[in-house]
Amino acid sequence: MKIYYDNYCPNCTLFVRNIKRLDWMNMMEIKELRNPNHISEAVGINKTLAEQQMASYNKKWRYGFVTIYMILLRLPLFWIFFPILFLFKITGLGQLIYKELAVKRKIIPIHCDEKSCKIP
Repeated sequence: MKIYYDNYCPNCTLFVRNIKRLDWMNMMEIKELRNPNHISEAVGINKTLAEQQMASYNKKWRYGFVTIYMILLRLPLFWIFFPILFLFKITGLGQLIYKELAVKRKIIPIHCDEKSCKIP
């Protein structure tokens, strides 16, 4: 499964960093949404929606809470929470909570590395 996250969002970056540590079976390929090389590979992605909600691809594009649900299903450490996650998914409550958090997230468009600073 490929996951596209907003690398301008500190919360999203922290979440993905933790997911990488917990993905013991290497079931996920994580890509930066705002990296031109990564987004050019993402055929069929709704970039506008993906900038608002985390996106994933596994034979079908998914966004928001469904992506989080699919990620957590691939991490054995979270299997104990499956009944709650499933309930959130089928009732739509998970997507409501996800959207509320996604709307309030911060976007930091300035990114610096050791060689340069980019301001989009």
